[in-house]
Order: sequence, then structure tokens, then C-alpha cells
Amino acid sequence: MILPELRSAVPAGRVLEITTTTGCIVGCSYCPQDKFADRQRKISHSKHLSLEDFKRCLARVPASVAIGFSGYSEPWLNPHCTEMVEHAFAAGHGIRIFTTLVGMNLQDLQRLQALRLEVFMVHVFDDGTYMNSRLVGDKYRNLIRQFVGAEIPSIQFVVLGEAHPDVVDIIPAETLIHGRPVSSRGGSVDPKIVQPRQPVVGALTCVDGRQYRNVLLPNGDVTLCSMDFERRHLLGNLLRDEYAELFDGPAFREIVDRMNGADGFLLCRMCEFADANDRT
Repeated sequence: MILPELRSAVPAGRVLEITTTTGCIVGCSYCPQDKFADRQRKISHSKHLSLEDFKRCLARVPASVAIGFSGYSEPWLNPHCTEMVEHAFAAGHGIRIFTTLVGMNLQDLQRLQALRLEVFMVHVFDDGTYMNSRLVGDKYRNLIRQFVGAEIPSIQFVVLGEAHPDVVDIIPAETLIHGRPVSSRGGSVDPKIVQPRQPVVGALTCVDGRQYRNVLLPNGDVTLCSMDFERRHLLGNLLRDEYAELFDGPAFREIVDRMNGADGFLLCRMCEFADANDRT
């Protein structure tokens, strides 16, 4: 997550991020994917979010809620991801995509070009410092080349660190956003990579309103936000609950109380998006 560089590029408002699969081969060292996969597999044997279950969950979500294909793993490791995007778009939702392109092909690109996308952010492979550079081959280079030339107005390219040497000649330097890993994901990332922040004491505010930018998991569970890789705050399950019920239940009310200063565990206290209410 690149806080200052990307925040202005992402519209505000309610979002449901979609984690289409449990487990990710991209291997970003600043992503606590192993912790998510370990917790999720103990709860559910569903590796992929099925297309049928996605449609059932989406039917409970108002069209005013944007749908983000990002979550806790690479979205296109699920072979039905493009069809999910098309279905959400047809249902009237704003669409936000954050992807490394791993799992995509040229047919996916052609189908995505036909849609109006609020955000399309391509996470470019780095030089191997943080990512699994073995995934950078001829297929990936060709796909990047096609996306650079694609007519997608919202597309942006971002790299954390330095771009892989096999793609630097493909992406125009002026279009590539450089950043660095700056989020500890609520203290879940290895502190050798990102040092966790000092916990916020007392009442706090999420400067991004992430309590309303929640994450759908492959078994229908919904977690608080994209920082909650370890499933510490579970709001409900969209295979049985209506979207509005996620925010009326005891789990969300407890989160709100603790954001207002009540005692008890709150992941937000360790999050870089949290701001103390008494700050002047």
C-alpha cells in the first residue's frame, strides 16, 4: 500500500473488496498472505470464490457500493474473475481493479476494455527485492505491453521499489508511479520490512473510512478491511446476511465503540490509517 501516492487516485465511498482466492503465488514480502491463508483454511475449504456464490453475495449489496477486485490475494488467480467483473458492472456497481496481471490473458484484457472502470491499477513486478520475479517471462512482458497500449482511461502502473529490468523498456518512465512498502497491515507484516506503528490510544478515526471498505472472502465471510489479513474482525457472511446487517450486528457495533475509545482489542490501533481523535 502506497499511502500518499495513491490515495488521491482512489475515490471515497463504500467499497466491497473481493478476495477471489485463498493463497497467492505472487509472493510479495510486504503482504502477510501466509497469515491470511493459514487462518482462512482453518475456517473454510473453499479455495476459490465460486461464480455462483459471488453472484449470490453481490445480490445483497446495493449498487451504490463500489466493488474492488483486490482483497488479500491476486484476483485473477481465480479463473472466473473477469466474469465477476462483468457481472458487477452489469449490476450497476462502480468497479475498481488492483492487479499484478498474474492469471490474466489477452482475452481478459479485451473484455475489460469494454467496461467503464473507476480505478485500474497495475502492480508492476519489481526487481525481485519484494516479489517473486520468476513470474516475469515472455507471457508477462507481452501482457504488460498490451496493457500499456490499451485504451483504458483509468489505468495506472505502480511499482514498489525498482521495476523488473525486463519491463523497464516497456512502461514509459513518466507513467510509472514509484513507491515503497509503508503499511504494516496492522502489524502483520514482518517488522524487518515495515516497522509497525506505535498503537493509537483512546478514540481514533480512520482517515480513509475503511470501516466501510470491507473484504469479501471465498466462503462469503466479510472482514473489516484490507488490513485485516488475520480475520480479527468478522462482520458477517453475505451468503446469509444482508449487506446492511453487516453494520447493525454486534461485531461492527463493538468496533465503533472501540474506535470511540472503549476498551478491547481493535486492529485499527496498529494501522497507519488511524489518527488519534485528540490530535491538534
